[in-house]
Amino acid sequence: MGNSSTRPWRILMLYSNTGGGHRASAEALRQEFLRRDPMTRIAMEDVLLHRSIWPLTESDRFYFWAVNNIPWVWKLIYQSVAQPIVYSSIHHSLRPVLAPKLRRMYAATRPDIVISLHPLLNHLPRRILRQWEKQRGGRTIPFATVMTDLTTFHPAWVDPHADLLTVGTEDARLAAIRLGMPPSKVKLVGVPVREAFGRPAPDKRTLKTQLGLAPDRPVILLMSGGQGMGPVERIAGAIDRAALRAHLVIIAGRNSALKERLERKQWRLPTRVLGFVEDVHLWMKASDVLVTKAGPGTIAEALICGLPLILYGYIPGQEEGNVAFVTDRQIGVYLERPEAIAQRLDMWLQHPQRYLEPMSTRARALSHPRSTAAIADALIELMKARLDVPALTEKHARTHALWDRRMGS
Repeated sequence: MGNSSTRPWRILMLYSNTGGGHRASAEALRQEFLRRDPMTRIAMEDVLLHRSIWPLTESDRFYFWAVNNIPWVWKLIYQSVAQPIVYSSIHHSLRPVLAPKLRRMYAATRPDIVISLHPLLNHLPRRILRQWEKQRGGRTIPFATVMTDLTTFHPAWVDPHADLLTVGTEDARLAAIRLGMPPSKVKLVGVPVREAFGRPAPDKRTLKTQLGLAPDRPVILLMSGGQGMGPVERIAGAIDRAALRAHLVIIAGRNSALKERLERKQWRLPTRVLGFVEDVHLWMKASDVLVTKAGPGTIAEALICGLPLILYGYIPGQEEGNVAFVTDRQIGVYLERPEAIAQRLDMWLQHPQRYLEPMSTRARALSHPRSTAAIADALIELMKARLDVPALTEKHARTHALWDRRMGS
């Protein structure tokens, strides 16, 4: 990683799997740190699900069920919790439960930095960290927040006493400053995406051939996040009925029931049905247009790949602003009716130079292909600023073993 310490960095990341984006962002950062130095010691803690109390320990199940079945209820909950008095009350009620667990976590990991990737894991964990430092008489450990939302976001993301806040758009940067974050602590570097998205790839025609797609046909990629939520099946049916001259690729994510139904269908179009894929960057780079919900990570990845977007849905609250971000910057449209989506695709594919190519150019101009590397750079600089240690020595291996014993690995 290029640091000058006598041991590897010790990094503690706090997240919660309430929505796949938080974990995916944490994993992207983890991979980036390890790519730079495989000896880096990284602890990833799902605090809400594994270290809190009911009903927060069931929040992942409730989240996925609510946004898929009763989104208006989720919106009411989101708006309520976004009120400062409400989320302050939540922090106050959780303090007796979380404080001893967080202190034990800090003592076990002895982190060089604590990184939050969830809006509810900023204020309270940072306060407990400062109290723990005072009790042990050690140096101040930097506390950083990596925002995984793109534009609109929960106000609890912003803790003015944190040492750093990274954001994905200028909209988010300005909003964070309005909420009290000192401008010098806010860095606009993009949201974390897997490093593979920033790597050079073969040209689109070659990539299509490698993936078993028709190289002379445009590719429509239809997806709905890792959980495969939303009206994917109805949209796929409308696209198929429109008999477009295209290749349709559907990524059903972890929704195995959806994948099985799609695989049984008799398609008019040449169609490929996939489940959860690790090489989604290749499928996106091989595609010509993306039909998806307005998830921040997916939009950030699409920008890097220069993919024009058709958004068909969003999660009320945190994803609402993503729709305006896409439409206002003319990199895509928002359409809910499957038939309207098929009609728009037909128009775009018949006139790619008029529609697809300008949108692709504008998308790339807004992208942050090195976002994860830039976030890691900022976090490493924060750690270096708090450390004053000599170059690597034989103590490296000894410290590595000590960490493993403390973590029980």
